[in-house]
Amino acid sequence: MLIIVLAFLFLSILFYVMFGGADFGVGILEFFSKSKNKEITKTTSYGIIGPIWEANHIWLIICIVILWIGFPQYYNLIVTQLHFPITLILVGIIGRGTAFVFRHYDAFTDNSQILYDRIFQISSVFAPFFIGLTAGAVLSGEMIHPDKISSSDFATLYIYSWLNPFAILSGFFIVSIFALISALFLVGETKIDIQTYFIRKAKRANILAVLFGVLLFIEAYLNGRQFIYLFLDNQLTLIVFFTVTALLFPLWKTLTGPSKIIPRLILGIQLFLMVFIYAALAFPNLILFKNGELSILENTPPDTVFVSLGFSLLIASVFVLPGLYHLYKTFGLIEKE
Repeated sequence: MLIIVLAFLFLSILFYVMFGGADFGVGILEFFSKSKNKEITKTTSYGIIGPIWEANHIWLIICIVILWIGFPQYYNLIVTQLHFPITLILVGIIGRGTAFVFRHYDAFTDNSQILYDRIFQISSVFAPFFIGLTAGAVLSGEMIHPDKISSSDFATLYIYSWLNPFAILSGFFIVSIFALISALFLVGETKIDIQTYFIRKAKRANILAVLFGVLLFIEAYLNGRQFIYLFLDNQLTLIVFFTVTALLFPLWKTLTGPSKIIPRLILGIQLFLMVFIYAALAFPNLILFKNGELSILENTPPDTVFVSLGFSLLIASVFVLPGLYHLYKTFGLIEKE
């Protein structure tokens, strides 16, 4: 059952990046659009993410529950040392969701709509940035190993663990990735005249994602972070890197084709490979430290907990996954036969 629980943890992170990224991304695209184009993104997003936006956070909830129940030591380290950015993520999610509802259902067309728009746009950038920053903090090596906590001061534990160049660059990287996911998704949901606009957005987001990705590796190399050595010391990394890069060609080739599933499938494979390569190389020490290692399998609860958790996840998937499929298909997000 442990393998099943770990698989669900991996998939919940992957699906949140994919579906949550597409959701956050429309706000990112709207934020970085010129005034005359903001309405295009806003109008398009209502018809697409409006019916399903609340469902996307199910993956985040599943991830948190699995960590909390199955891997309490990792959960404790993350939510305590990264308390500040995690709190800011929640603030961004709440602000974004509230603004999305009010600007859509508020009957008044006064200046309050301008306020809702700005809150939605800013929160759509704010929350993904701190999601990326939190992920970057976990990989940066700046988090403090449990054995060193008692000898660390407040700033080292709760500030410098996430306020570092690697984590900040990770925040910008995730923002650009989410914008790319959303732009590619919106291309398949729009007609030719608007498709051109979102293709331009996707290309710019793609360039930024590559730029911040390169800067991440340069920063990790210059500062001797363990993250970079995980990749440089393994040939599998090069295979995955060239595969992800090569897949850009069929992705852009099929983007304006008759099928909207193929480019999304290609994008899904790319995201899977990026998440998988780190999980495969670092496992079981998924949190990186400058001094010491900590396996995710250390200090876990009894096997009976994993049996209960594993069966709960399997049973829930029987109900949740078909329901989500039906939801996406009903609103045209999956091609109908």
